[in-house]
Amino acid sequence: MVGDAAVFSFVICHPPVLPAFQASTPYAVALVELAEDSSLRMIGNVLDAPPESLRIGQKLRVAFEEIADGVVLPQWRLAP
Repeated sequence: MVGDAAVFSFVICHPPVLPAFQASTPYAVALVELAEDSSLRMIGNVLDAPPESLRIGQKLRVAFEEIADGVVLPQWRLAP
Protein backbone atom coordinates (compact mmCIF):
# COMPACT_ATOMS: atom_id res chain seq x y z
CA MET A 1 0.00 0.00 0.00
CA VAL A 2 1.20 3.52 -0.74
CA GLY A 3 2.56 5.10 2.43
CA ASP A 4 3.69 1.84 4.01
CA ALA A 5 7.29 1.45 5.10
CA ALA A 6 9.57 -0.47 7.42
CA VAL A 7 12.19 0.77 9.87
CA PHE A 8 15.60 0.44 8.21
CA SER A 9 17.51 2.25 10.97
CA PHE A 10 16.71 4.70 13.74
CA VAL A 11 18.18 6.92 16.43
CA ILE A 12 16.64 8.07 19.70
CA CYS A 13 17.29 11.74 20.39
CA HIS A 14 17.89 12.73 24.01
CA PRO A 15 18.69 16.14 25.49
CA PRO A 16 20.50 18.35 24.78
CA VAL A 17 18.71 19.25 21.58
CA LEU A 18 17.56 22.51 20.05
CA PRO A 19 15.26 24.38 22.46
CA ALA A 20 12.23 23.92 20.17
CA PHE A 21 12.48 20.12 20.54
CA GLN A 22 13.42 19.87 24.23
CA ALA A 23 9.85 19.25 25.46
CA SER A 24 9.49 16.32 23.03
CA THR A 25 12.57 14.35 24.09
CA PRO A 26 13.27 11.56 23.89
CA TYR A 27 11.95 11.01 20.37
CA ALA A 28 12.81 8.65 17.55
CA VAL A 29 13.97 9.58 14.06
CA ALA A 30 13.82 6.69 11.60
CA LEU A 31 15.30 5.93 8.22
CA VAL A 32 12.47 4.02 6.57
CA GLU A 33 12.43 1.76 3.55
CA LEU A 34 9.36 2.34 1.40
CA ALA A 35 7.17 -0.68 0.58
CA GLU A 36 6.69 0.48 -3.03
CA ASP A 37 10.40 0.25 -3.77
CA SER A 38 13.01 -1.04 -1.31
CA SER A 39 15.66 1.20 -2.88
CA LEU A 40 13.75 4.30 -1.73
CA ARG A 41 14.34 5.55 1.80
CA MET A 42 13.09 8.55 3.74
CA ILE A 43 13.79 10.07 7.14
CA GLY A 44 11.15 11.22 9.61
CA ASN A 45 10.04 11.21 13.20
CA VAL A 46 8.06 8.27 14.55
CA LEU A 47 4.95 9.67 16.24
CA ASP A 48 2.86 8.26 19.09
CA ALA A 49 5.17 5.36 19.93
CA PRO A 50 7.61 4.97 22.80
CA PRO A 51 11.06 5.36 21.19
CA GLU A 52 12.40 2.31 23.06
CA SER A 53 9.73 0.13 21.41
CA LEU A 54 11.09 0.59 17.87
CA ARG A 55 12.74 -2.32 16.08
CA ILE A 56 14.45 -2.73 12.72
CA GLY A 57 11.91 -4.09 10.22
CA GLN A 58 8.91 -2.78 12.17
CA LYS A 59 6.04 -1.74 9.88
CA LEU A 60 5.12 1.95 9.67
CA ARG A 61 2.61 4.08 7.81
CA VAL A 62 3.12 7.66 6.65
CA ALA A 63 1.41 10.45 8.61
CA PHE A 64 1.62 13.94 7.15
CA GLU A 65 2.06 16.58 9.85
CA GLU A 66 1.60 20.31 9.28
CA ILE A 67 4.31 21.96 11.38
CA ALA A 68 3.63 25.50 10.18
CA ASP A 69 1.19 27.20 7.85
CA GLY A 70 1.75 25.53 4.49
CA VAL A 71 4.68 23.38 5.72
CA VAL A 72 3.85 19.68 5.81
CA LEU A 73 6.35 16.95 6.67
CA PRO A 74 6.07 13.19 6.21
CA GLN A 75 6.26 11.55 9.61
CA TRP A 76 5.60 7.93 10.58
CA ARG A 77 3.28 5.95 12.87
CA LEU A 78 3.26 2.27 13.71
CA ALA A 79 1.17 0.39 11.15
CA PRO A 80 -2.02 -1.24 12.43
